[in-house]
Amino acid sequence: MSLNVRPFEEADVPAWVALSNLVLGQNTTVESFRAQEERRDPSHVSHRWIAEVGGEVRGVAHLYFFSFDPPDFLHARVLVHPEARGQGIGGTLWAEVEKAVRELSPVGLVADVDDTDPVSLEWAERRGFHRHAHRFASELNLASFDETPHLAALERVEAQGVMFTDLVGADESTLDRYLRFVADRLTETPDLAGHPRWPPPQVREMLHLGHDPRPDWLILAVSPEGEWLGTTAMVQIRDFVYNELTATHPQARGQGLALPLKLQVIRRAREAGFSRMRTNNHSTNAPMLRVNERLGFQARPGRYEMHRPSR
Repeated sequence: MSLNVRPFEEADVPAWVALSNLVLGQNTTVESFRAQEERRDPSHVSHRWIAEVGGEVRGVAHLYFFSFDPPDFLHARVLVHPEARGQGIGGTLWAEVEKAVRELSPVGLVADVDDTDPVSLEWAERRGFHRHAHRFASELNLASFDETPHLAALERVEAQGVMFTDLVGADESTLDRYLRFVADRLTETPDLAGHPRWPPPQVREMLHLGHDPRPDWLILAVSPEGEWLGTTAMVQIRDFVYNELTATHPQARGQGLALPLKLQVIRRAREAGFSRMRTNNHSTNAPMLRVNERLGFQARPGRYEMHRPSR
């Protein structure tokens, strides 16, 4: 076996996308990959490597900044073609990642491993990673969704004067207020508890406001006095919609707002012609997991967030 590991080049994009799609079960296009790269903050770390065998790409590695990781951590990913595993390709790529880590000296590393992949889990643990968190993926079939059983929950909050609105036509002041409202809610989630509050540009990127903006998919629950009680936000990812966040202000919790909020984005996703909605939830976020279950979200393979200190 003639193995060659080298830095990623622009000409490698099609092979990178093809291998990533195969291993991760995605359907990313070359065009969307390039568009995402163009939007990436150049100040954020992003190093990629290619592993070739006989001139054919059989593995890739990526060391990069990921906004949901702890401060000063870097995200590491190594992918090897299923037919080429057990040949030392992953280990050789990992050696390149380790070299870069020694130069960059982050506080630690993060890696994601599917909870249905014990081989990759063992591979990561042998390299010093430990399980930090478990997240559950779930998907809702929008084509067969029936909102009838949930209308009573919606009617209860509307009877209290709660109104649902979106950001269509919002001025810059309102949009800035919304970005800060979302940033506050993110720090209250299990995913980002204890993390620094995101700056508005980072929230803007998460909500796709710099590209493919959908202000009609950014929804607020508002009290009769005009107070913002909660929000839900949805974005498009390839051929499905993703519910990025559903959260309520701490003073508005216990009022049954989460399910009616989610019902708003479900309605809009169906109106837009989508057949699938996905979301992810931290294993400790029991209230939201129960709401998703009530709405009919079906569990999909989840993932372990693995951490490894590097200092």
